[in-house]
Amino acid sequence: MSVPPATDSKAAQEIFISEVFHNLSQPLTALHCTLDLALQRDRTLKQLRASVQSALDNAERLRQRLLLVRALNDAAAPGDPSETTDLSALLGELREDMSLLFESAGRQLVMHLPRVPLQARADRTRLTRALFVFVEYLFRYLPQGELLSLALHEGKEGQAEIQVEAAGCLPVGPTDGDQRAPYSCEIELVRRTFVAAGGKFGFMRCDGQRSFWRATLPLV
Repeated sequence: MSVPPATDSKAAQEIFISEVFHNLSQPLTALHCTLDLALQRDRTLKQLRASVQSALDNAERLRQRLLLVRALNDAAAPGDPSETTDLSALLGELREDMSLLFESAGRQLVMHLPRVPLQARADRTRLTRALFVFVEYLFRYLPQGELLSLALHEGKEGQAEIQVEAAGCLPVGPTDGDQRAPYSCEIELVRRTFVAAGGKFGFMRCDGQRSFWRATLPLV
């Protein structure tokens, strides 16, 4: 199954709720266990400090997941319909912001951008956040020395099209025919953002070594 095509689909809702529950319950369970161990009377000061640090780390993980759930809700709103965004400039800024992360990890981020601006009617702040989340998500599964490539061009029927190719194997969700796609809150956030702006976002295919994605937005 690819990224769910509609949030009102029963199957998509069930997958989404299950994913949110998993993402919240995991750090919460770890936090509970850590605090329980920290209360044992025979713990040394060093062990107690380690337990407290672990509890803080899990609390931060939980906070980040809660922020993501809130962002998911916000992403479904269309935002300001009159705002236009230069997609070439936005992706160029994203490349500059993420390049140091990729270089320090021995990975490559390559973008093929048109010389002429492609203006889309989309909320720049939300679109920037969604693309950052998506690139960071793919980065986590990108093997060292491998490449993540984004190409922006003008597609058919007045659409801007972003094609993404990432090396490495991603976690796989339910299957639908021969297509297999990962599912996560991050991917759902990106999908909702593009749909709210009148576009589309989805997983295209996987050849076992690379995954391919495509996003579209209507041009102004």
